[in-house]
Amino acid sequence: MLRLSVGSIVRAVAVVAVAVALGAVALRAVHPLVSFLEAAVIAALARPAVVRLGRRIPEWLAVLGLTGAAVVVIGGLGAVGFNELRAESARLAERAPAAAADLEATEPLGPILADLRFSEQVRDLSGRIARTLDLGGQDLPGIASAVGGRLSSAFIVWVLAVMLVFAGPAMVTGAVGLVPPDNRTRAERVLRAAHRSTLVYLGLTTLRAIAVGAVAFVAAELLQLDLAAVLAVVAALASFVPRVGILLGLAPMVVVATLEGGAAVAVAVVVAVGLQVLDAAVVQPRINERSVRIGIFVTVVSIALGASLYGVVGVFIGLFVGCLLVAVLTHAGDEDSGPDGPDDGPVREVSPAGASGPNRA
Repeated sequence: MLRLSVGSIVRAVAVVAVAVALGAVALRAVHPLVSFLEAAVIAALARPAVVRLGRRIPEWLAVLGLTGAAVVVIGGLGAVGFNELRAESARLAERAPAAAADLEATEPLGPILADLRFSEQVRDLSGRIARTLDLGGQDLPGIASAVGGRLSSAFIVWVLAVMLVFAGPAMVTGAVGLVPPDNRTRAERVLRAAHRSTLVYLGLTTLRAIAVGAVAFVAAELLQLDLAAVLAVVAALASFVPRVGILLGLAPMVVVATLEGGAAVAVAVVVAVGLQVLDAAVVQPRINERSVRIGIFVTVVSIALGASLYGVVGVFIGLFVGCLLVAVLTHAGDEDSGPDGPDDGPVREVSPAGASGPNRA
């Protein structure tokens, strides 16, 4: 039989209040924690380049140089993508109303669409999109405010990343110092090898993504397909998924080519299948040999979790964290690691389960 007393009620209310308070703090801390994690990922990726450039120039100058290069690349890609979207929005505003009117003239859905004022709504929506991207409409203050907020967040992340570039090694050393002395050397060796494998894997897959995006963009331009830049970005991002990512990423281009008709469909299919076969036979095996094997499941789960937490930025954070975890498990099970650590030779590839020997796909 349940017995209630003043003390038990007070304790229950206190527990609920503490739980609610902790939940509220966690929700408010999501953005700062993600910003810190984003800065940590950037610092982990940039640290080797800063150290290498620091052998010839001051490290602070290397940081500024890398920052400038990143701004140029991101700004250039953003400008190309924005111009593409603006051109396509103008084309949409020009063609969509006529296509909607043609649908209203067909049977049997035409009368229903006409009653819903479908063509009028399409005209208003396409015109509003075109005016928003034209940078001359009433939404310009809102766009400027949003861009300013993004820039301020990016600046905060950059400051944190610069701090971690210089202070990160000491933080990692302090964390490793908490490991029992018997395992401290092995832990340091595993972390160093895992970091190196992760950087190599992400670097090679990023180069592959750039190549796939470039090929997709050139093919879409030659076939005169709409949204060539968008199709290229989709193909590049999907190529991070091994084995099937390139084929899935080029599927939208095949669909758009199908709408165009003619020989464009065959060319798009040949490009998609050819790139996927080339990647599966040549590129992906070499990436696995030089870094660490990351399967489809780990990649998809990492991307999905990252995207669900923090959108596009979370995709890259999740991919880095997933690769790092697999690399740690891989090198923790490498029984052949010498006393000098994996940095003295090429990074070996072992199964994440810990047994030495050839990996399974």
